[in-house]
Amino acid sequence: MDWIKGKLFGRQLSHGSENEAPATFDEALNPQPPQQADVVQQVQMPDQLISQVPPELNVYPCEKSTPGGKEMAAAYEISKQLVRERLARENPEDLAILDGIKDTDIICVRGTYDHIHLVLEAIHIPFAHVNPEAILRMDLKPDQTVYVNCPSSFPPEVAHKLAKFVEGGGLLITTDWALQHVIEVGFPNTVKYSGTATGDEVVSVEIVDKEDDTLKGFLDQEKDAAPVWWLESSSYPIEVLDKRRVKVLVRSDDLKRRYKHDPVIVRFEWGKGTVYHMISHFYLQRSETRTKKQSASASSYASAQMVSEETVSKFKEYEAYTPGLSYGMVQSAATSSEFVSRCVVKQKKKATSFGK
Repeated sequence: MDWIKGKLFGRQLSHGSENEAPATFDEALNPQPPQQADVVQQVQMPDQLISQVPPELNVYPCEKSTPGGKEMAAAYEISKQLVRERLARENPEDLAILDGIKDTDIICVRGTYDHIHLVLEAIHIPFAHVNPEAILRMDLKPDQTVYVNCPSSFPPEVAHKLAKFVEGGGLLITTDWALQHVIEVGFPNTVKYSGTATGDEVVSVEIVDKEDDTLKGFLDQEKDAAPVWWLESSSYPIEVLDKRRVKVLVRSDDLKRRYKHDPVIVRFEWGKGTVYHMISHFYLQRSETRTKKQSASASSYASAQMVSEETVSKFKEYEAYTPGLSYGMVQSAATSSEFVSRCVVKQKKKATSFGK
């Protein structure tokens, strides 16, 4: 039954579903979609849920839903320990910066399909969760990071304000359909939606820019277990328009062969700030095992990352609670969690250096 719940729960959150954000497994299993009035109340009028947050931020509480089932939720939760240990081993200052993050440092803009806030919540990074319109009322600062979840629509005036935020030094990170609704509007002639949406599939990926610190989690993978990328049904392939400005950080031969464009993650500078955009979503609802190693235990992934015995033991504890937790699941969760963490740290270090 848990397996069935996990599968159905995950699929309810894919592009174009009738129930994009079920709050519980039971809701996901319910074949009847919620009444329209309930949808409006949940999305547009959650004031009764807000507590102990500045009202001007229009902040929303973190949902406790677990897209993709308990296996992926566990993968993200345990990846926190691995990412923290890797950061501490590499540069203790970076971990101190991460621990010093406040909810005003990170703004997560609510979308329709992606759930970046669940990644932030799992790795215990505080953030403000807002509707797109709230951005218009906020005084964004150059040292902040703004994440925009994959949206089905987006106010053009908000996209333009985000462009000004980046121009002043801010960091903007967007996913999937934000390519058309945010990037094309606020950052014209950089990248665009190619016009042909993907299917529901998994592709192999290759790291192109090995100098970008945010990608270290992808680089430190075993050669016989290279990371893969899940493309949700109707993900938007990225067409690069300005090849001098836009850098392709991660690419895929599979994407190139099937959709003529290979970028998976791109980065470009805009004024004093930076934009990262990626195809598909940060919060992965499942992972596909392409190799025998990726079908192995989650603790074997921890061991391969050369972490402490204490961390490996914690992975084994999670395995006991979640038997389906695999190497491939934790690999997917850990690489995306580390990317999110390193982006935040990099932005704070950049802002500090500018202030000196």
